[in-house]
Amino acid sequence: MSDVKNPKVRFAPSPTGQLHLGSARTALFNYLYAKHHDGSFYLRIEDTDKARSKQEHVEQICSSLEWLGLKWDGEPLFQSARLNEYHNVVQTLLDNNSAYRCFCSKDVLETARVEGSYKYPGTCRNLSEENIKMHMNSGEGFVVRLSIPEGETHFDDMIYGTVHVKHDEIDDFIIARSDGNPTYNLVVVVDDHEMEITHVIRGEDHISNTPKQILIYNALGYTVPEFAHLPMILGPDKKRLSKRHGAPGVQQFKNDGYLPDALLNYLALLGWNPGSDDEIFTLNELIALFEMSHVHKKGAVYDEQKLTWISGQHMSRLGTANILGGIHAINKDWGDGFDTQYIYSVLDLLKQRSKSLLDFIDQSSYFFSDPQFYDEKSSKKNWKDDATSQIMNDFKKRLEAVEEWDADLIETSLRKIAEENNLSAGKLIHPTRLALSGIPSGPSLFTLMTILGKDVCIRRLTKALNIFPLES
Repeated sequence: MSDVKNPKVRFAPSPTGQLHLGSARTALFNYLYAKHHDGSFYLRIEDTDKARSKQEHVEQICSSLEWLGLKWDGEPLFQSARLNEYHNVVQTLLDNNSAYRCFCSKDVLETARVEGSYKYPGTCRNLSEENIKMHMNSGEGFVVRLSIPEGETHFDDMIYGTVHVKHDEIDDFIIARSDGNPTYNLVVVVDDHEMEITHVIRGEDHISNTPKQILIYNALGYTVPEFAHLPMILGPDKKRLSKRHGAPGVQQFKNDGYLPDALLNYLALLGWNPGSDDEIFTLNELIALFEMSHVHKKGAVYDEQKLTWISGQHMSRLGTANILGGIHAINKDWGDGFDTQYIYSVLDLLKQRSKSLLDFIDQSSYFFSDPQFYDEKSSKKNWKDDATSQIMNDFKKRLEAVEEWDADLIETSLRKIAEENNLSAGKLIHPTRLALSGIPSGPSLFTLMTILGKDVCIRRLTKALNIFPLES
């Protein structure tokens, strides 16, 4: 596909809910394909379902795309503002005999199904003009159906190859309902034509719609675009990813402090590979590398552990100032009252343990205030008797004598106390961490102590000595 020049693609969500991962991946692949080939990426809001479409979902979808960095070209197109255009196209199809009015009632259609006809039997396909006028003058309701010609339709899918569909497998499907509203297959063809879309890139669940849409293109004399149907994103059970798998929407990832580049990186690898062992990419790097020929046919399984790892890789590469800016966008008061150098030291220490900006916030409270609570399980396991208190008191006194507060000197002091008491270093490391942070795990203890400073460490150890061991 390297000879493609200036393609025009579109992302066309329905505003019936927030932007979920599958739709975000579709938007991303459209964006990457367009930008890789110096093309245009358009946004179309498919809001003809008045009952389910909501403005709040429109705003959330647009906000999520902007947060991801998938900026569309021009203004969004809203289908709800184009109903007259669709009605005119339906009339055109009626006028050129590519479509017809169907007056069959639901009871008639149900009877045909009961008798074994799962396709529309074509009852109204060849009604005379006189018969049509009679039905209309009597006020009968009708739908409009596309008249399917004999033969077959084929198209070359950019991912799945050539697809053939015989026309006797396709119903005379409805293109306008009895209330006059057009159906999905009609409106997308009209919009894609008027938007001059050259490549329709969407999920493989739409592949059954494509032959029907090509028939509409042909009936209207429109140029048929290229099609690419993306593999589904699957849950661990290999079924299509849904809310029941616990996969959050894009807004939740934003709220949880994930970096947009990290989420885009992970989504790109759901169904595409760069042709190398590399796995960490920025958006610009993805644009440079993306080729539709590297998209898989097989469904991609959502793997939260892989997402966490990729997110952690992005977080570790992010500049400390940018991390702080992101945290303040979530909580403007975080680190308030502490100087920038101290805050940067905290962030640098937590980088390797953080997959999201929210992780920094959740893991850092003990850097800014003394622990108010202590992990009960760790307390009972690591500081269970007065013997531990005696050794910890000796360690505190040794620390009080340390003149140069340095991680190596702190570690030397701890290990020396442990050796003198024929203990493993862990017997002091665990209760010391508990006293300083209130929790059983965290970053390097000796680096932590260096950042907290001597006065804070001595104060917290003294407080712990007055609390532990806990009474049974």
